[in-house]
Amino acid sequence: KADLLEKRFRLNMKRINEMVQLLFSHDDLKQTRLFGNSSGTRADILRAIVVFLHATFEVALRSHLPKPSRSLSFYSRTDLDKALRFSGIDPEPFRFLYPPLTQMAKRRRQIVHEADLLHGDPHEWTIADDWQLIMWLLAVPAFYYRLRISLCAADKVERAMYERLRMAMTRHVMFGKQILAF
Repeated sequence: KADLLEKRFRLNMKRINEMVQLLFSHDDLKQTRLFGNSSGTRADILRAIVVFLHATFEVALRSHLPKPSRSLSFYSRTDLDKALRFSGIDPEPFRFLYPPLTQMAKRRRQIVHEADLLHGDPHEWTIADDWQLIMWLLAVPAFYYRLRISLCAADKVERAMYERLRMAMTRHVMFGKQILAF
């Protein structure tokens, strides 16, 4: 079970990485302005990344539930607390991850169930969405490694990765605050 989860995690993160690389390597998909909005195919690839990230997170969490249930959702702090407790895992070390993970779940729902329409118009991918996506790209692997640590399954490299991701998330928030102040 743990080997299958690791394979799924690594495969999905590889897929996500390849989509991100595509955005920066393909001339038609490159962002030409620092603070520009993305639309068309570029925005759709960014949306696909959000969906893959959420699926990766959800598979990691569901795989530890004693009786995996499709009726459980993970759109709030309460949902995450409940799922972790139901899995026999202390939710306290995960709580700093709740804000980005619940925001990601809500954005995934908007993308998948509402065609990413906002008030009847297509939601344009903005710099704020870029900032959020970077946070989610950090939060999902941080959640995975924190889960492995909580289950006493993490090795030294995974523990170090968790600490690096946590520090990167803190710095990313500080950077966002500096951009807003600017």
